[in-house]
Order: sequence, then structure tokens, then C-alpha cells
Amino acid sequence: MTLATYKWTIDHYHQAIDAGIFNDQSIELLRGELVLMPPEGPEHADSCETTARYLERLFGDGWWSRQGKPVTLADSEPQPDIAIVREQSYRSCHPTPKDIRLIVEYAYSTQAKDTGIKRDLYAEAGILDYLVIDLKRSSVNHYANPIKGIYTTEQTLTDGVIQVGQVQIEVQRLLRSAH
Repeated sequence: MTLATYKWTIDHYHQAIDAGIFNDQSIELLRGELVLMPPEGPEHADSCETTARYLERLFGDGWWSRQGKPVTLADSEPQPDIAIVREQSYRSCHPTPKDIRLIVEYAYSTQAKDTGIKRDLYAEAGILDYLVIDLKRSSVNHYANPIKGIYTTEQTLTDGVIQVGQVQIEVQRLLRSAH
């Protein structure tokens, strides 16, 4: 017997949100499937807040940090820990790839999802730079240069600087925010 599953479209997902169906759930839409999000502990929340302020200062005028807010991709609406997006109103829609410069995820128990399906989604969407800050290993995975839906540059860092466009991000600053 083959099991049939229902794939959510972005429109149906938004209709369900508007109807209040998910009010008591912390979920995100990944490849048309609803995925539960783990609760956020104090360390994770503080790290995200501290890093978001740091990145907003580095990127400067014209860029905002959004924390835990959806971004809209082709068949997904992940809620990254931090997205650096163009400074503009998002009242009628969430940021899309053309609005996004950088995505950051803090991973303690979500490494497989963050370095697997989420990495692939962001690469396919053409997100130029994606960082996964691994809280267990005290390292930063930097994914960059997406070509044909695959990041062509991947590096794991514990020190040094990450170049994102004209912005230099100190790896130790990201890791200090995590402790």
C-alpha cells in the first residue's frame, strides 16, 4: 500500500494561518510539508538577539535583521533565526530571495535540518550566503556562491573572518554570542 501525503502550497498555508489553524503550533513550511520547530531556549534566544544587532550594525543603512520571521521561497516558508533583508515594508508579503542578503541559523539540536534541507532550500532559492552556527561544535559553517541550486563554497570556521559582499563578519564574535 502506498501512503499518500498532502503537499501544502504557500497559498493554502497562508489561508490556514489566516484561519487560525496553527495558532498553538510552532511550525514552518519546508518543501510543502509542515515541520515542527523546537522550543527556543534562553541561550539560543540571546545568541540570536546579540548576533542580529551585530549584523545590523555591520550591514548598515538599507538592511534590517529579522529574527524568527518567515521568508517565502518557491514551496517553502522557513523561519530562519536571522535574515538580513532589504529595509522596506513587508506588510503584504514576507521577504523573498531578491530581498535577502544573508540567512543565519543557530543549531544545537537542528544541525541535520539546518545543514540539510534548509541549506538546499536556500541554495536553490539563490540566497548568496548562509551561516549555520553550530553550538555543539563551536564552529560556523559558511555556505556561499549558489550555482544551479547548490552552494559551491562550503567552509567550517572556528576563527577568522567571513566575507559577505563588502561586509566582514568576525567568526569569534558569532561564537561569543553563542556562549
